[in-house]
Amino acid sequence: MPNHAKSMPTVNHVGMTVPDLDAALAWYQEVLGFTVMTKPVEMSSIDPVLGESLLDMLGPRVRRFRMAHLQTGNRVGIQVFEFIDPAPEPAEGEVAYWRSGFTHICVTHPDIEGLAAKIEAHGGRRSRVWAVIEGVPYAAAYCADPFGNVIEINSHGYEETRTFLMDEEGMAGAYGLPAQAQER
Repeated sequence: MPNHAKSMPTVNHVGMTVPDLDAALAWYQEVLGFTVMTKPVEMSSIDPVLGESLLDMLGPRVRRFRMAHLQTGNRVGIQVFEFIDPAPEPAEGEVAYWRSGFTHICVTHPDIEGLAAKIEAHGGRRSRVWAVIEGVPYAAAYCADPFGNVIEINSHGYEETRTFLMDEEGMAGAYGLPAQAQER
């Protein structure tokens, strides 16, 4: 099997929208320890240099927004937007996981209960901590920031927590769930 690591794209950053950029930056620094890479700037679709590219990338409704960049502990960026025109629409109710699109970010932290409690204490929401697969030490919880963005917390790194799902041939179903159930 060829090594595609050199040609495989890496995740540079992900973007999210919040109703209050300054509050979000403070929250992500205080609660998750992310660092601010670029301070807030305001951008406009009528900017003589960037305007045309903003309209092309973000769509014709975009007129004005503020944005800043955060960096996680493993150097993945989070681009945070506060749209001014059009104004942001608040997230309503539960996250529509069944719809296409990104649904959450996931952070790895050894103290899931402690981090979930911190998220809740700072205005967010949380689920219980789940460790449901017998004989496997992995645990997870789903939380949300005060702005409605979902944050999953895993006890272990991504590769480690996903490879236990595979059998010797790399197929799903190794922890007791039939492979057919994985296909549904």
